[in-house]
Amino acid sequence: MDDDHHHNANSSSTPASPSIQQNELYDCIQAMLRKEQHYTCHDYLQFNHKYEEPLQQESASPSRSDPIDENCRSKMAEWCFHVVDCTNLQRNTVSIAMGYLDRFLCTSSHRAERARFDRKEYQLAAMTTLYIAVKLHEPLEMDATLVARLSRGLHTASEVTTLERDMLIALSWRVSAPSPYDFTNYILKLLPKAFEGVAPSLYDFSHFQCELATGDYAYVPLRTSFVAIAAVLNSLEGITQDDFPFKERMQFIQVIGDVVDFDIFSPVINAVRMRLLESFSKSSGFDL
Repeated sequence: MDDDHHHNANSSSTPASPSIQQNELYDCIQAMLRKEQHYTCHDYLQFNHKYEEPLQQESASPSRSDPIDENCRSKMAEWCFHVVDCTNLQRNTVSIAMGYLDRFLCTSSHRAERARFDRKEYQLAAMTTLYIAVKLHEPLEMDATLVARLSRGLHTASEVTTLERDMLIALSWRVSAPSPYDFTNYILKLLPKAFEGVAPSLYDFSHFQCELATGDYAYVPLRTSFVAIAAVLNSLEGITQDDFPFKERMQFIQVIGDVVDFDIFSPVINAVRMRLLESFSKSSGFDL
């Protein structure tokens, strides 16, 4: 979405009936909800377990005997966050990169299969998705030679660029999935103007939960909008009644429920909320 659109959304008021700007926000969120349906993932680690034994029997290569697990993914997400923090890039870029990685691993590409059963190849895949995400979403491109250097000699620049091409083909060049951050940012723009004072806290709490979700494999098969809605609803719990009174808070939640295409109080959303709250408490030492 362009900067002008962001500016319009930021400057909108929230009267009883939706303003033009609010209607534009609704349209944007609903377009994102439709788009995310084309970027779904399945539980590829469960798929791994199903085919792990026959694949190992058919290949004597030791590289095929070390399938990835949830811990591999959380470690690579942590590594990606470290890289973007050291290079002053956006943390959302890691969420985008991990989305590319998950969708790639869900494909039938032979490179994806190798990455699921070879941890060195998986590491290269994770580094390459960060390289792609930076190239597409950051003002400065990350050079492939830098990625190779960051691998400490495990991978070459040509391996990165070759896998980049193979990945984009496997993904059918579909690289514009909305991230949990994107949904969160647009949903919070629906906040009534009278309560914009609580917006920074809501953004901070919600973004932190999105970061926690980025490294957690449990969310991979879920729609990214589920994570965003759960994070926003949890964040509202961290705002006092004095700052955002009950009546107006419930009206805001009703607006959120009206704009999305699912039940925001479903068992799935509630389960995501509980898991995010638990992660939030463990990571921050603070309960929402």
